[in-house]
Amino acid sequence: MSKTDATPTQRRGTIALIIASAVLAAVGMGLLFGLREEDSGTSPTATPTTSASSGEAAHRGEASPSSAPSSPDADPSTSAAATDPSPVPAPMYEAARAFTIAWAGHDARPGRDTSYDDASRRAAAFADGVLAEDLRTHSSGSAGRQQWLTWKERQVQVTVTVLRVSLPDGAPAPTQDSGFAQVIYSVTETPAQGDSSASEQHVVLKLHRGGDGTWRVTGLPNV
Repeated sequence: MSKTDATPTQRRGTIALIIASAVLAAVGMGLLFGLREEDSGTSPTATPTTSASSGEAAHRGEASPSSAPSSPDADPSTSAAATDPSPVPAPMYEAARAFTIAWAGHDARPGRDTSYDDASRRAAAFADGVLAEDLRTHSSGSAGRQQWLTWKERQVQVTVTVLRVSLPDGAPAPTQDSGFAQVIYSVTETPAQGDSSASEQHVVLKLHRGGDGTWRVTGLPNV
């Protein structure tokens, strides 16, 4: 083959090699950029995982990082305590409290009460009807008289602290004119000498609102 005949063939081979090289370079650049995008981007599974975690946290009542902090004023226990009404109206509460303090309190110190029944006389001021009359004329039995002698010997003062006034179990709700109340109270016996002693007691009262609008105790169902 002559030199002049080989020249076109060589030229065609050179052109083919150039084209092939260009194609390979383009493919290589495409693969290179694709790998770089995968390396710099977020994994496709990352977003669903994060979303699922946020959903589970919300379902459990947990705050997500973007949630605003809750206000202390929105505490459910505080709100419930503030809005929960007492089943015993305030006038009944005060009448039950005053009666119990007078009825269960005694003072055997010199110059104070003269008998166990002085407490009943005081309580009569907060009672009405048959109960008030019974309290004014009440005479203690042998147990009451013996208790008084023991207190008198030790010069004991018996004080009462009302702990709670509530609706007795099974009792109907109070009406405008009548109702029941259970009083839980602490009795403290303090002698002239020696240590004091305390005990917790309770009494159920029946109350009625009189014509003057004043609530008074009309019965002691469990006494």
